[in-house]
Amino acid sequence: MQFSRSAKKAAMAVVMLGAIAGASPAYADAGEDVTSQLNHHTNPNIHLAYAFSLQSNGNKNVGVTDQQADGNGVYSEFDRKNTKGLRLLNNQGAGKTTYSDNSTSNYVVKVTACIHFDGTPDKCGPDDRPGDGR
Repeated sequence: MQFSRSAKKAAMAVVMLGAIAGASPAYADAGEDVTSQLNHHTNPNIHLAYAFSLQSNGNKNVGVTDQQADGNGVYSEFDRKNTKGLRLLNNQGAGKTTYSDNSTSNYVVKVTACIHFDGTPDKCGPDDRPGDGR
């Protein structure tokens, strides 16, 4: 029995699609590092807060680091794929990082670094979302 050239190509395409579908992971991630940094309003070389979710870790959690010994707590406002409006607080002091819980299926899709001020409005850095060119 002989197969036509187009039948062979069609059969090969089905095999290739099956291999690709079988190789996909059981979970996904944001596809890139998602980071936000809040700098001092008059001196961009002074960093106050840094929030991040790394693709190398599957974007499964958020970390927020206090980068300035000023006595103010820092936090990250973040969204996960299926959960919006989350907050991670870090009151541990300068140089310390706090991490959120882990979820591989409900991965992080947005982070924002913020600093808490008593008696005045808090300040936040720019949001970072996958694919926004930052």
